[in-house]
Amino acid sequence: MDQKRFLIFILSTFAILVGWEVLVLRRFAPPPEPAAPIAAQAPDADAKDRKKPGAAKDAEAPAAQAAETPAVAAAPEEADADRKDELPELVKHPHRSDLTIGTLDPDSPYRMQVTFTTRGASIAEIALNDPRYRDLENPDQPLKVVGADGGPPYTLQTAVPEIDEQLRKYNTSLRTVDWEVVQGSHSPSAITFRYVTPDDKIEVVKKYRLTPLDPAKPGESAAYDLHFDLTFRNRGEQPQTLSYVLQGPVGVPLESEQYARKFRDVAVGFLEPDGRVRKNVTLDANSIADGEIEDWRRPMKYIGIDVQYFAALLLPQGDQLQEPYIASAKAMLVGPDRDRKSNISVQLTSVDLTLPAAKAGQQTEEVTHSYMLFAGPKRVELLEPIHASTIIDYGFSGNLGIPQAMLALLDFFHRLFPQWAWPYGWAIILLTVVVRSAMFPLSRKQALAAAKMQEIQPEIAALKKKYGNDTEKLGRAQMELFRKHNYNPFGGCLLMLVQLPIFIGLYQALNISVDLRSAKFLWIDNLAAPDRLFTLPFSLPFLGSDFNLLPIITICLFILQQKMFMPPPTDKEQELQQKMMSYMMIFMGFMFYSVPAGLCIYFIASSGWGLAERKLLPKAAPRTADASGGTNGGPGGGGPGPDRPSPVAPLPGGKKKSRQRR
Repeated sequence: MDQKRFLIFILSTFAILVGWEVLVLRRFAPPPEPAAPIAAQAPDADAKDRKKPGAAKDAEAPAAQAAETPAVAAAPEEADADRKDELPELVKHPHRSDLTIGTLDPDSPYRMQVTFTTRGASIAEIALNDPRYRDLENPDQPLKVVGADGGPPYTLQTAVPEIDEQLRKYNTSLRTVDWEVVQGSHSPSAITFRYVTPDDKIEVVKKYRLTPLDPAKPGESAAYDLHFDLTFRNRGEQPQTLSYVLQGPVGVPLESEQYARKFRDVAVGFLEPDGRVRKNVTLDANSIADGEIEDWRRPMKYIGIDVQYFAALLLPQGDQLQEPYIASAKAMLVGPDRDRKSNISVQLTSVDLTLPAAKAGQQTEEVTHSYMLFAGPKRVELLEPIHASTIIDYGFSGNLGIPQAMLALLDFFHRLFPQWAWPYGWAIILLTVVVRSAMFPLSRKQALAAAKMQEIQPEIAALKKKYGNDTEKLGRAQMELFRKHNYNPFGGCLLMLVQLPIFIGLYQALNISVDLRSAKFLWIDNLAAPDRLFTLPFSLPFLGSDFNLLPIITICLFILQQKMFMPPPTDKEQELQQKMMSYMMIFMGFMFYSVPAGLCIYFIASSGWGLAERKLLPKAAPRTADASGGTNGGPGGGGPGPDRPSPVAPLPGGKKKSRQRR
C-alpha cells in the first residue's frame, strides 16, 4: 500500500511538472496564420550599400509603420540613392553607419557601445563590454542586446506623417533619409542628429547621451541607460501641428533557442493614478502573430522587449500622468517569421504636438520629448531605480520568496572565496549540503522508514496470503501492522514534499540569474543550460543532437537510490510496481535531458548525500514468515525467534509489561 501511495505521489508530481513544461514553458502549439496584417521586415539597405560601393540603396519598405499609422501607410516605397539626387541640397547628407558613443573597453567608465546610422538617425546596435555578458555562441564577441539581428527597422527610427508627406515626392521618408550630424556634437558620450524639411519650416533634432560611471559612487544603476531627446522646432511663420511614430527596441537577442525557457516578450508597465507601476501586459510573438493585439492608451512607465536574461525598455521621462507623450502603443512582428521565436518590437504614436509660429526676433519655437532606453541585464539593482523590476519572472514560487532565497544563498557562497577559485558550481554543491543538512532529521526518518519497510515485507506478504482478495480486511491488518511497528506509510513522501519547492525555486533561479548564464564549472560553459559535452553526428527525437552527460549521471543515481531504498518484491503486484518505477526513470531521463546543468549538479550532490546517509545508517535484517503466519528474526535481525523473547509492548502510561515466567 505504501508503494501505491508513493507511486501515485511521484506520478502526480511529475505530471504537474510536465504539464507546466509542455503547456506553459515550451509552447509547442504552432501559431495559426494571423487574421490581421503584420509588419514585415524590409531588406537590409546597409547590406546593399556594402555590396555596391558608391550606390547606396534605401530599400526599406514602410510596411512596419504602415500598419500603425494610416498617414505613413500612404507613402510609397522608400527611395533608392539613385533617386536621392532629386532631393534639395538642404536635405542631402552623407550616409554613415559607423558612428559610436561609449566603448567596448571594459575598463572604461561606460558599460556599452552604441552604434548609430544616419539613416533615420537611429540605433543600429548596442553591445555590452562587461566580460560577464559575452555572446554565448562566440564568447570572443561582445553581446548585442539591441540590433542582434541586424538590418532595418532600426531602434528609435521616427516617422512624422506631416514631414513624410513632403518627402513622398522624393520617394523617401524621415525614417530612411540620412540625417545630418550636428557639427561638434559627437563625443565619447553624446551625439546629436538634425534634419530640416525641404520647405525649411520644420527642424527635427535627436540627441543621444550616455552617463559615465562615477568612481565615487559604487554601483552601475545608470550604466545601461541611454538618454534620448526628440525635439521639434517650428522655423516658419505659421503654427504647426504634428505627431510622430517612434520605433521601439529591435533585435533583442534570443539566446540558445533550443533550450530557452523564455522567448521574446513585449513587456509594458502602466502607471496607476497614485504613481505606482503595475506590469499587467506580457505579449509573446504567438499572440502578436494571431492578431491578439490592441492599442494601449494608458499612461506607461516603460515598454519594450523582455528576454530570458536581458531587456530593452523605453521609458518616457517627465510626468506621464499629467502630460503624457504617448497616445497609443502597439506590438508588432519584425520580419516574415510568425512563430514563437520571431523578432518583435513595439511602435509608439505620440499625442499631437502644437508648435507656435516663430515670434519676431526669435528664430524658432520648439517642443522636446525626453526618453530613456534601458538596454542591459535583468538585475534587480539595475531595474529597481527605473521601477521595472517586475519584469523579472520568479514564477509561481516567487510569491513564497524561494527563488530569491536561492539566488541570495548562491551569491553569498560565491562571494565567500575568490571567483577564480570558487565558481558557481561549488556554490550550488555547498547550497545542496546546507539544504540536506537542514533536512537531515527528515531524511534520517525516511531512510529508517525504508529500512523498516524492508524488514516487515515478509509480514505484509503473509497478510496478503492470509486475506487473499479481501482488501478491506487486508487494509485494516496492514494498518495494524504499521501501528505495531510505529511505521508511517506517508513518512517517505514528506522529504520529497519539502524538497519540491526547493527544486522548483532553484530551477526558476537558474532561468533568471544572469550570473549563472555563462558561469563555467568543470567542462560546463553555462550552468543555466545543458552541459552539451559534444555534438552528435545525428539528431535524436525529442533530444536533439547535443550529448548531455549530467542528466545521464543524474538518472543513474536515481536508479541506484531506487534499488537501495525499495524492498525486494514479494509478489507480482510489487514486482509490477517496481517495473513501472523503472519505466518512469526512463521517462524522467527524457524530461531531465534538457534541464540546466546547475540543476543536475544539485540533484547529483543531493543523490550522493542520500546514498551516503543510506550507507551510514544501520540496516535491519529482514523477517521471515513462519508456518503460522507470524515472523521469525533472521541472523542479526530484530524480530522474535525460537530462542528470543517477544518484544516488550509499552503500556499506555509508558510502563512496560513484565514478562511471565513459566
